[in-house]
Amino acid sequence: MKNSFDEKILDEAKDWLEAKQIVILATVIQTWGSSPRPVGSKMIINNNGDFSGSVSGGCVESAVVRECLGILKENKPFKKIEFKVSNENAWDVGLACGGEISIFLEQINKIKKKLLTEIVEKKNKKIEFAIVTNLENSDSCIFDKKKILNRSFSKYEEEISTFFKNKKNGIIESTNIFVETFIRPIKVIIIGAVHIAQYLVNFMKDLNFELVIIDPRGYFASKKRFPEINTINAWPKEAFGKIKTNKDTALIALTHDPKIDDPALQHALINNFFYIGALGSKKTHSNRCLRLKESGFSIKEINRINGPIGIKLGGKSAPEIALSIIAQLISHIYKK
Repeated sequence: MKNSFDEKILDEAKDWLEAKQIVILATVIQTWGSSPRPVGSKMIINNNGDFSGSVSGGCVESAVVRECLGILKENKPFKKIEFKVSNENAWDVGLACGGEISIFLEQINKIKKKLLTEIVEKKNKKIEFAIVTNLENSDSCIFDKKKILNRSFSKYEEEISTFFKNKKNGIIESTNIFVETFIRPIKVIIIGAVHIAQYLVNFMKDLNFELVIIDPRGYFASKKRFPEINTINAWPKEAFGKIKTNKDTALIALTHDPKIDDPALQHALINNFFYIGALGSKKTHSNRCLRLKESGFSIKEINRINGPIGIKLGGKSAPEIALSIIAQLISHIYKK
């Protein structure tokens, strides 16, 4: 599972505030029918009419910007707006497909700015947490395993904990309490700091993944080739001892070298990674499967490996192969 919006939006909101701009945060709080964006989707709008992010497929954004500028003009702290197929306005903005969407708009005042700073810090530290908001008065607080809810939200702690545990966004039934969970980015471990890996890293930077590259060959996994990426110059068995993995981890093996790829694939199978892929031809993969079978893995386990890796797009170049791998990975994320 991934967070339902581009998290860079929050960093951008913080930058706008530091530049002394007035900022309104728009969040999708409910959807019905064929809504183009999920609950939790966000966009930000400033007093200049600039905006970033999205709350639909592009059909209501202009109307949301107008509403936000109206809030600024009237100096309202928050407002809830809805677009429905039955509304004349919904046809104007393009929701005639039958979808309905409810959006909460709120000015980021001094209190909210402090909260936003804490949210960005937790997000950057990859801490899982939830934001709880009372839609009647825009009061908000942070909830996590160590955080105690303030008095106004404490009576909903059981319901909030359930949302948090299940990594869900939504309004608590029969209340005006909106819960939005922020989950750790999915960890993607790339075995082999090869040419394709460079394109994978470039594509994935905007997809909110936590990337780790493992390669015992120091001249491959160098900081010059992979700046700002966690690279581990070690054999997989040693490298896995330095990082935490779980069933939400993905593995992409790219070296073609059994001495490097096979131990990583074995670790991923034993630890039940949700996605496992390995580069190579059909013959290479057949030989790989035979080695794994000889090492004691069942056919069912071995068949969990996507090999040859990637969706069949027909491309042959390094960036095309990288794109096919990412497409397959994302498809597996939403099958989880």
